[in-house]
Amino acid sequence: MKLTKKILAAVGAMLAASILFAEDAATIAKTMLELPVPDYSFATLVLDVIEKNGKSEQRVLKEYGGGENGLKNAVFVFTAPAAYRDTRILQCEKTNKDDDKWVYQPSLRTTRRLGTGERSKSFVGTELTYNDMSTRKVGEDTHEMISENETVTVTSKAFGSVTYSCWKLKETPIKSKARDVEYAYRMVYVDKATYLPVKYENFNKAGKHVKTMVIEKVEQVQGEELYQLRRSVNVVNEETGRQTHIYVKDFTFDKKISPAYFTQQFLSTGKVN
Repeated sequence: MKLTKKILAAVGAMLAASILFAEDAATIAKTMLELPVPDYSFATLVLDVIEKNGKSEQRVLKEYGGGENGLKNAVFVFTAPAAYRDTRILQCEKTNKDDDKWVYQPSLRTTRRLGTGERSKSFVGTELTYNDMSTRKVGEDTHEMISENETVTVTSKAFGSVTYSCWKLKETPIKSKARDVEYAYRMVYVDKATYLPVKYENFNKAGKHVKTMVIEKVEQVQGEELYQLRRSVNVVNEETGRQTHIYVKDFTFDKKISPAYFTQQFLSTGKVN
């Protein structure tokens, strides 16, 4: 009888610990996803797409961000190279719904809405997908603590090495969202000092590691609040060796942007009345 009680007590302790672990993971994820972001932002982004053999092609775009009632909108306007110039992409966050996404293609002079099945595709030929350009909501995934003590060192030619002390979480899309994303789950390394996700490892439906994203440079920027700017990010396709490097060339935070930018009219014309 005493042995049975001891076993039951041990099982109970393990269950309690697992529940606490799960709560900790969810709390960390919630804090991560609710880090302060500016109400309005403008940035010039430089995307270098680098093939395994070293050949590269650059894309340059302007990003306008803004919104109302806590919902964020963003529009991307490509300025280079010529093949992508004047391509415009609009995404609008919705309450309790998937983001709306539209693309204007200048060669066809048409604007079309991106269906759910298209959002797993490459974002203008990069290693990013359209899904990568949106922030997932905390309720769209389950969050499991894998490790409370992970060390992540990120090295780049431009910024040298930086080491982060992290929590390692496993994010798995909930059943109703699983078909909307291109991965089965991803490992997220969250910096304990800032709650920034400094590294992602994406795994496909077969459980194979297919993509890694790391933050090479973080800058603290004072606007109306203190923001953590991901100044330099690198994304690696683990299957092909292809990379996309993203650098924020210049930026402005908390300066009001006309809501006219976040409309299909601007998407079609490139003009704000």
